[in-house]
Amino acid sequence: MLTFIEMEFLKLKRSNIFLLSIIGAILPPLLMFIAVTAFDEGQNFEALFTNVNMYMSAMFAILLFAIIISYLFGREYNEHTLKSMLTIPISRGKFLLSKYIMFLAWIIILTVVTSISAAIFGFIAGLDGFTVKLLIDSIAQLLFANILLFLTFSPFVFVSLFITNMVPAMVGGAGLSLVNLMIYGQSWAPFVPWTCPYLIASGEIAEYATSISVSYGIILATFLIGLAISYIYFTKKDVPL
Repeated sequence: MLTFIEMEFLKLKRSNIFLLSIIGAILPPLLMFIAVTAFDEGQNFEALFTNVNMYMSAMFAILLFAIIISYLFGREYNEHTLKSMLTIPISRGKFLLSKYIMFLAWIIILTVVTSISAAIFGFIAGLDGFTVKLLIDSIAQLLFANILLFLTFSPFVFVSLFITNMVPAMVGGAGLSLVNLMIYGQSWAPFVPWTCPYLIASGEIAEYATSISVSYGIILATFLIGLAISYIYFTKKDVPL
């Protein structure tokens, strides 16, 4: 399975999608940099990191993750390489697991890119209050939110296996981003699987009457349901020519 993961990394290096995802990860810090330079009153590194993490994990990451999922799990169908891949002595379950690991590694890379980009733009904007601890805390918060978000995207794996075209993933990701934008701050936001990861990671979940264990339970249930249906579908369905 390690060889298979290494192959995935090699394919990723030659992929345009990876470059586009890096650009997408830089976009929230870039937009905040533009906002800071236009309205520079009261701005500092702490506010910059807070805003970047919010917009990244609550909006941009959802669209990015949907596209990444569709690419990782649908490309073997679209490029007609799945039959060849399954001739390798690896079970379909391990094949899915390898894809999940690759997805998680991709998320970690994007998280670091976002946080480092935010720091660079902050220095360019001449903001005050930077410390190494602040940067590490920002990376940790964003990484925690993105890992929780990673768990909620298992249903998208099933969608990507069922409909290998990237268009449904892009539409779904854009739709969920708009949903998050509309319900953020509402009393029932902790019950939405793709909203509560940021609320938990940022600590804003304490402002709601809902117990944090309920949000964790919703995330876990979403992950297990998506994992189960994608595994059952993938292991039972015949591979097309």
